Parts: sequence; C-alpha cells; structure tokens
Amino acid sequence: MAERGYAVGVDIGGTFTDCAIVGPDGAVRTGKVPTRPDDRARSFFEAIEEAAGKLALSLDGLLARCDRLVHGTTTGTNALITRSGARVGLLTTAGHGDAIRIMKGAGRLAGVSGERMLDLAGSGKPVQLVARHDVAEVVERVDFEGEVIVPLDEASVAAGLERLDGVDALTVSLLWAVRNSAHERRIVELARERRPELFVTAASEVAAQVGEYERTMTGVINAYIGPLMAGYIESIEEAARRHGYPGRILYAQCAGGTITADEARRAPIRTVHSGPVMGTLGSAFLAERMGERDVIVTDMGGTSFDVSVIRGGAPDLREASVLERFEIALPMVYVDSIGAGGGSIAWLDEAGGLQVGPQSAGADPGPACYGKGGTEATVTDADVVLGIVDPDAFLHGEAPLDRAAAEAAVGRLAGRLGLDLHETAAGINRIVDSKMADLLRRMSVLRGLDPREFVCFAYGGMGPVHAGAVAREVGVRRVVVPLPHVAPVWSAFGATVADVVHIHQRPRRLRMPADPGELAAVFAELEAQGRELLHSEGFPPDRIELRRSLRLKYSAQVYDVEVPLPDEDPFEAERIAADFARVYETLHGVGSGHPEGGSEITGFVVRARGLDAPPVLTPPAVVAAEWGTRPVYWQELGGFADTPVLRLAEGRLDEELEGPLLLELPDTVVVLRPGQRGRFGELGSLVIDV
Repeated sequence: MAERGYAVGVDIGGTFTDCAIVGPDGAVRTGKVPTRPDDRARSFFEAIEEAAGKLALSLDGLLARCDRLVHGTTTGTNALITRSGARVGLLTTAGHGDAIRIMKGAGRLAGVSGERMLDLAGSGKPVQLVARHDVAEVVERVDFEGEVIVPLDEASVAAGLERLDGVDALTVSLLWAVRNSAHERRIVELARERRPELFVTAASEVAAQVGEYERTMTGVINAYIGPLMAGYIESIEEAARRHGYPGRILYAQCAGGTITADEARRAPIRTVHSGPVMGTLGSAFLAERMGERDVIVTDMGGTSFDVSVIRGGAPDLREASVLERFEIALPMVYVDSIGAGGGSIAWLDEAGGLQVGPQSAGADPGPACYGKGGTEATVTDADVVLGIVDPDAFLHGEAPLDRAAAEAAVGRLAGRLGLDLHETAAGINRIVDSKMADLLRRMSVLRGLDPREFVCFAYGGMGPVHAGAVAREVGVRRVVVPLPHVAPVWSAFGATVADVVHIHQRPRRLRMPADPGELAAVFAELEAQGRELLHSEGFPPDRIELRRSLRLKYSAQVYDVEVPLPDEDPFEAERIAADFARVYETLHGVGSGHPEGGSEITGFVVRARGLDAPPVLTPPAVVAAEWGTRPVYWQELGGFADTPVLRLAEGRLDEELEGPLLLELPDTVVVLRPGQRGRFGELGSLVIDV
C-alpha cells in the first residue's frame, strides 16, 4: 500500500505560484512556477506537479497519498484590485442608502500613501463597488438594543428585489442587525426564493461588529468577489477529485488558520491577503521551535513586500482593515504591504528623479530579463546587472534570464539619468531597499517597538536577496532565512502547518466590573457555536480548542482592544483590568489610557480551532557546497569585487560564512553584505548577524 501522510500547501502570488510538500519523513520539497493570470487553477496544479516530481511521484500519485491540502489564493484580492468582480446590489434600511458613499471622516484618505495625502485637493474617494441605482432601501428599524421599532415591510423588500433584478450578487445590510438579525435573515430568504442562483450576503453574518459603514462594506466586498470565488473554488475542487485527491481542500484565511470550502464559498472575503498571513503562521511555527518570541516577518516576492510582527510568540491582529481604500470589519493578522518586489518597475518622475514601484511587471511580461517582451527595468534586472543574480541559475537553471535585455533596460534609464549602468542598477536597489526599510520602521518604531530587540525573518523569492541591506538600515541585528531551500515558498509551507480556525463574535456593552455569570453565559453560547461547527467539519472533541477574549475600552475614549482571558478563573475583574491596561499601552503607548473614567466591555470573541498534528521537520543533512567566484557590485565597496559564490542544491553547511558572499539556492540567493556573518542553525535555518 502506498505511503500516505503528505501535507501540501499552495500559494498563488502575482508573479509565481508556490508549493510546499511536507512528507511523512519530515522533509520538505518545493515547487515554483509562473502564475497564469488567466488560469490560476492550472497554476495551482502545475506547482504541485513540479514539487511532486522531486519525490519521483506524478501529480495523481502525490494527491492520492495526500492527507492535507491547503490553498492560499489571491483570486478574490486580485478581482478587487482590478475591479473585475460582480455587479452588486445593496438592500439597506430606509434612510441609510448612502452610508457607503458618505464613508467616514477619513473616507477620502483611508489607505492613501503619505505622498498622496499631501495632495488633498487632488484626492477623491475611491470608485464605489455598488452603483447608486443598485441600492434599494427597505422599511424596517431595529434599535441599538435589538428591539424591533418598525417591523419589516415585506412589500418594500419585494419592490427592492424587483428593482435590483439585474445584479449578479446581493448584500443585505440593515442598521443594528448585529443586535438582532431577524430582518436580515428574512430578506435573504425572500431573495433566494426569488432568485435561487443569486449570491447573497447578510452583512451581519460576515462582520458581527458594530459600525454601519465597515460592516456594510465587508458585506459588499464579500458579494463583489463571491460569484468569481465560488466558480474558482469549484474548479479547484473538481480538478482535485479528477486527479485522485480523496480528502477536502482547506483554504487559508486572513484571520490566521484555514477554513473549509463551504466557508470559503459563503464568506470568500476571509481569503483576502491569506497568502502573506500563511507566511506569518509558518514563521510563528518555526520561531517557537527556535526559541524566538519576538519576530519581524518580511516577505519579498515578485510584486509586493509584506511585513508583520510576532510578539510573545503570537502574530499581531487587527479588527478593522483597509482593502483598496475601503474600511472593513474583519479580524485579520496584521500584515502591511507596499509595491516592492522583484518585478517592481524603475521609472523617472516629473522632476527626473529615479523611483521604484509600486507598479510591477508581474508574471507576464515580467522583468526585461525574463525575455517575454518586457522592456522596463525592474529590481530583478538590477540584481542581474550587479551580478547578484546569476542568469544561468535562475529557478534552478530551468528559466535562464537574458542578461543583455536587463542591461539594455537599465541602460536606458542610465542614459536619461546621466549615470553609468552599474550606478543606476545600484540606485534602483538602494531606493527599493529604503522603501522596504521605511515599512519595517512603520511596523516597529512608529508602533513603539524597538527593531533592535527583534529578529527578522526574511523569505519569498527576493527576501533573502535584499534582507541584509534592509535590516542593516533599520537596525535589526539578526536576520533568519527560514529553512533556506523552503524560504522562497514560505507562505505555501505556512499553509501546511495552519489549523482550521473560526471566529465567533458578539458585540455587547457591559460596564466593568461585570457580573461573572453574565459573562459566562455569553461565552457558553459562542463556545457551543464553535464546537458545533468544528464537529460538523469532522473534528472530535479532543481536537477542538476554544480561546476566549473580551474587547474592552476606556469609557471616556474611543478605541477598544482585544484582551485574551486565561483558562483558570477567567472572569476575575482585577486581572482583566490589569491585562487590559497592559494590552492598551502596548498598542497605543504608555500613558495613553484613561483608567479614571472606568472601562467597559464592547464585545465577546471566541476563537474555535480544529487541531491538526503539526509536521515534525527533519533537519537537513550537512553537505559540501560547490564554491566559485564572480564579480559582484557592492555599494559598500564602491564597485565590483570578486565574490565567493556557494551553490547549495540541498542540505546545510557546518561552517561560518563571511560576507561579501552569495549563497545560491535553487530558487533564491542569500546575500551576505560586506561585514555580515552567517551560520546554519540546528533546524537548518540560516542566521545572519547584520
């Protein structure tokens, strides 16, 4: 009988689609293929097939032995970015049809860069996802305590549905439905009776939080990407069955963990930004085994640079986020991103200054050196010109790059700048490195964190190339390239270690100190929901973990924070108050709270986790590297220097490395800048002293 026990993670990015396979022996095999923007499902299986080939297995043979298949997808995110989603209709409470247009006070600036904020007169609100003529109002009213003030007028619902008959998807968002969702549920029933094929979202089901604008936008975006995601998920599921996969596919979610296909179809908004989140979870998994508690996590791919923070072993979370300038109420692992990747395009602004990104050459045509028709210089082209990336070794030699095309693209910019070729390439790198350093500072220094007290995990295809320069500029003292052969597909690896997670919330205001019995009653209801859902998904009681949190705020202040509760004596008022003060000051700064005004509960949270056994990784064997040299341009040295180049097809080294040095791996290059030192740890990760 064929050996089972393989776990497979797949992450589809804007440039490459990555796969990681963790075998029953604890070894990790990887695959990386160009993303097909017009057929992402095909890229999904091509990446698995490439990784399976390293096990001498066919695609069908691998999937037949697979016990766990997890997918992180950007399909919904890309639909939102490119405005290629469904035509959405909105049914809402009479008098509130323009809530999504009014937005909030920061509506025209939410998600806007600092540079664009300076041009307030030239700024505007984002283009709406729902046309004004696709908004219908219904007669009903529920108050803030959940009491029905005006009964639902079903005649107004029927009229609204008739008017919206041409939409592809529908969002129902009523005032205070988070307190009493009876009217919302009834409208959903009526909509499905009229048009069974219609994708319908009840906003209070996908965003159980107070805040009319954020909740409505969460429902609207869910409906906007819903039909596309439903079709995409079905294509993945059907092809997996055809290739012999006997289990269920799990989908990475932005709150950390995974969800089932049914949940992903119902609430596809939970899959947005799930790829970077999986990288953070993989980093938390490995950091725990390395004894690291505080980590700045960085992921540089072909299109973007993503940063998150792990504190005390747990990733930072946020309850509200901004997607394409729309504020949404959705729990997410806190990941911030900028357009800085290997495909980021270098260009000249109106003043003739050199800029890099956020525009990207993507996967097609890609950087000029890809030889697929691209003519604009990118970060990867600059790395080729500087000698950092070997054109003949790119993607383990199976996709050689065109050095002449890279030099021509960078050379055109050099001519306009009046610089030589290599000065221009070095300038491109210096600018993109500075932009990434700024994001690290924004995620650390501007949040009251000292980057010198954190280790930096660097992964993605381009992360190990640029991490040494970025970390040095910020002041980070140690960089870890996690499992270097796996680092280029780290988000895919993170998917293999992620548990199924569901978040159950209930908004409710209670003055502190609150009655412990009342707190226990609310949590009991939420925990029952969590157990029931996980049980329906096949998890026995001994594989279900429930974690309680309260959302608390100071009565005289605006912002609330989530405070985890201990398992023992969870409702002891003094402990809750002390933990609240600690969390609040950690997030907002010492002295930012106003305890004299008292505090109050704003909501209850239960995280229900279905536990899967994490893989036991086998440390790679110590091997000998192939040594060589080539000229590399180093800014620190003011020009080219013959630089040691180590080629490591697999395994790890037991010797200390000293920069300047290039460590060429099958899918990336680890760059040790002059003066930096590196060594492999016991688990196989490369630790660099910056």
